[in-house]
Parts: sequence; C-alpha cells; structure tokens
Amino acid sequence: MDRGETKFQVLLKKSVVENIRIEHPVILKGQYEKAYNLLRDSLDAGITPCLVGPPGVGKSLLARKVAEDTGRVFFEIFFDENVTPSRLVGAFDPALVVRKGRSIESFEPGPLIRAMVEGGLFVAHELNRATEFCQNSLISPLEERHYHIYPLGLIKAHESFAFVATQNPIETAGTYRLSRVLMDRIGCWIRLSYPSKETEIEIMRVNAPASDLPDSALEKIYEIINDTRNNPSLEVPASPRAGIFLTRLVNNNLDDFKGEDEAIRFFAPAVLSKEMRVREEGKTVESIINEILDRRLGSVN
Repeated sequence: MDRGETKFQVLLKKSVVENIRIEHPVILKGQYEKAYNLLRDSLDAGITPCLVGPPGVGKSLLARKVAEDTGRVFFEIFFDENVTPSRLVGAFDPALVVRKGRSIESFEPGPLIRAMVEGGLFVAHELNRATEFCQNSLISPLEERHYHIYPLGLIKAHESFAFVATQNPIETAGTYRLSRVLMDRIGCWIRLSYPSKETEIEIMRVNAPASDLPDSALEKIYEIINDTRNNPSLEVPASPRAGIFLTRLVNNNLDDFKGEDEAIRFFAPAVLSKEMRVREEGKTVESIINEILDRRLGSVN
C-alpha cells in the first residue's frame, strides 16, 4: 500500500476493469438470433443499427454480446434529460488546465471519445431519451467518424469503432423524437418484442439459475408475466427481467413455503409492481396483480 492510500483506495484499484464478461449464456433463438445477425451484419457493413423494443427484452445484452464476440472494448451510456454532451465527450480538468493549459494532458475523455479512439463499441441506451443537445453531439461521429474538440482539433475514430443505439417504443412516456438528421444516420432498425413462451422460459432458467425448480413453476411464472402483457388496463406490463427476478426468488426460497404456488404468490407482487403502470382509471397495479394470481394460482380464502 502506498503511503497515504486508504484501504478502500487499494481495493478500488483492484476492482477497476475495462470490461465485465457476460455472466450467463445468451439465448440466440428466434427473434434474438435474427437480431444478433442483423447487428453483426450492420456493423460489418459500416451501418449504425438501432435496437427498438420495450424495456427488459434484451437489447443491451445483445449489444454486449456483439462487443464480446467481435473483441471490442465496450462503452455505454444511459440517456435521460440529465445527460449532457460533456458526459458523452469529456471535459478539461480545471486543475490540470492551470498547470498544462487546455491540452490532451488535461482532457478527460468521455465514453464516446474513448470508444472512438480505442476502436470500441459504444452503446447509446434509450437514445430517444437523449436531449437535442446530446443528439447533435452524435452526428459527426456517426457521419464523418470524427469529433472536433476545441482547441485540440479533430479526433478521428479508429477503424474498429462501432456505434449501436437502443430505443424504447416512441409511445413510451418520457421519450423525445429523434431529429431527422440523426435518424438519417441510423441505417438499420431492429425491432424486438416479447419472446416466445419457449424462449422466455429458457431465459428464466439460465439466468436464475433454476435447475432445481420444477417445470410447472416456470410455466406458472411465465403465464403470470404474460398475462400482464395481455391486460388492456396496463400501459407498461412486466418484462422478461421481472420473470428472471421472480424465478430467482422462488428458486432460492422454495423450501420456506408449502409449495411453489405459495412462493410465487408471496414474491410476485413485490417483483411485478416495480415496473407495471396502469392506464385505466379505477384500476391499481395491486388489484391487477391479485386478479392474475387468483386466475393462475386459485383464489385465497
């Protein structure tokens, strides 16, 4: 330990890594196989792709899978109204500017510039939540593959630099419309929906993991999740991610309950209510969840 370093600083240094590998197998079946191939084909052709779909269907995971399989360093940013262009591009460190001026040595690059220089894969998550200013910052890297930083000049992208966007459906609350200029630079729109029953159950099994959970429990969890997507009272239903969380909880705690139905009923409201949103007046998330549980598991006296 260097003099003056705290124990936390030493541990932090050991924890810093450039990339974290995907922990569980990625299921490339059906729509996911097609989307994965379209992603790779687009990047090989120098075309910017955008994955479009509801939250939790695996857009981010597919992008990370492509980065891992093509040997690219992975960079990402999650857009919202608080993300500024400097978060993307970087900024000059005031303390270093005092000593070295506005030079390369005093510039702290953001993830977009790092991806450009290092030839990495940059993923713009939820691109349609980016403000107009952030959208404008992406145009030059996508079109001319460079970015001008005053007074450093033009930063040229490495030949391996690649850009992938993800986007929620435009009707989702809190989204912006992409500018026509930015849309013109995205050449491939890859649409994802909720996966088929067979695929989603496999996703739940490999991500839980749920090797000891009976098939009947996985079937019930899927049907409950899927029922939320077919409920006209819900604006935002449960995602595949919710199914994974519910499967983990049931799998890890099944021995504490009289059976799988009791375990599912106990954990389902806490998992599902976090992301579901109601569109119909007079309905609540809790009442809808209880209706679904009573239909799938039987009513509780």
